[in-house]
Amino acid sequence: MKRFASILFTIVLTLFCCIGAYAQDEPVTKKQVAVYVVDSDDIDDAVKKIVQTKIISSLTHSAKYRVLERNADFLKAIQSDRDYAMSGEVKVSQIAAIGKQFGARFVLIIDISELYEEMFISARLVNVESGVIIATGEELVTDPTSARLMKAAESVAAGIIGHGGTTASVSSSTSVPSFGRTSPVNNTANRNVETFTVNGVTFEMVRVDGGSYQMGSYSGEGDEQPVHTETVNTFYIGKIEVTQRLWSAVMGNNPSNFRGENLPVENVSWYDCQEFVDRLSRLTGRVFRLPTEAEWEYAARGGNRTRGYTYSGSEDVYRVAWYTANSGNATHPVGQKLDNELGIFDMSGNVWEWCSDNYSSSYSQPRNSSNRVFRGGGWDDSASDCRVAYRNGYSPGNRYYDLGLRLAL
Repeated sequence: MKRFASILFTIVLTLFCCIGAYAQDEPVTKKQVAVYVVDSDDIDDAVKKIVQTKIISSLTHSAKYRVLERNADFLKAIQSDRDYAMSGEVKVSQIAAIGKQFGARFVLIIDISELYEEMFISARLVNVESGVIIATGEELVTDPTSARLMKAAESVAAGIIGHGGTTASVSSSTSVPSFGRTSPVNNTANRNVETFTVNGVTFEMVRVDGGSYQMGSYSGEGDEQPVHTETVNTFYIGKIEVTQRLWSAVMGNNPSNFRGENLPVENVSWYDCQEFVDRLSRLTGRVFRLPTEAEWEYAARGGNRTRGYTYSGSEDVYRVAWYTANSGNATHPVGQKLDNELGIFDMSGNVWEWCSDNYSSSYSQPRNSSNRVFRGGGWDDSASDCRVAYRNGYSPGNRYYDLGLRLAL
């Protein structure tokens, strides 16, 4: 009996060993990722190498990803792209399309930027089938030593790895997950904020203390000149662009092309906006309106706390704006990017914003055009269009899927 038990134990043990060996030998299918590092002459090559090497190392040591074997050829294909050759920029959708040609399932776009003594590292995981950014990882590094850069890069990679990359297709209106930071970095504490609730929807207005500033640009388009002193009184402006949720609560409809409660409303005319602010004023008992062009630019520049940035809140457009190179051809939920000096979000990019004024071809010309001003740039526009000084005008009856609004009070 003892001999039989011993034989049975040996057989069972052998079976377990065989099963374990089979499981270990079974190949794990890793998803191919093409890696693209955004070019930046301002960043030291040693810094780029530290960050890139750490992120790629973290990916390849995970059980989920492996870097595309022909990644060097993938990069050459991007550099030979016509848009890249002309402007140094290439759309996310185009990067994804090139990655797909080389057999990648995802593309990881790594971007490193510098602002004074800080370094900002971001990574975006793009599904090549949909061309949509499905995960982002971001880290702000103060006093960026090699050790801190490596730790930040590891954290960014961990966020991407933690996402899993299993989503085959993501709607362009779906909120993009954020990893590495739980919320955008605030330039300033959110003080002087007034909160309103209408039909169950809450929104915030930021106080902008009045003052004088130099409006326009010496180096911009002709309609941004001449640069002149503009004085505005104290006013309130929307902390975020008007969302589809707020628009629907007031108007009972949603005209937007891209759908999502926290996406900015778009596809609205100047006349539509006038009806919206009139209804909102009746519901709240306060007189809401569109900002004047002078108010809009003053707030976008940071008011009396301005640091003189080209874009609203930063010299680095990637940090503050959804535009053609990073939007994935769609609007994004409001408030995901870095805010400006006043705690206001998305004044560069995402959607253009109507102002109350008539447009003029320059500041020295009378505002006698029937067109109305809109400002800020949109998800399908270049970085230049997202500058705080950039101007545009449009017929007040026209609608477009990159044109929305921001409230003033």
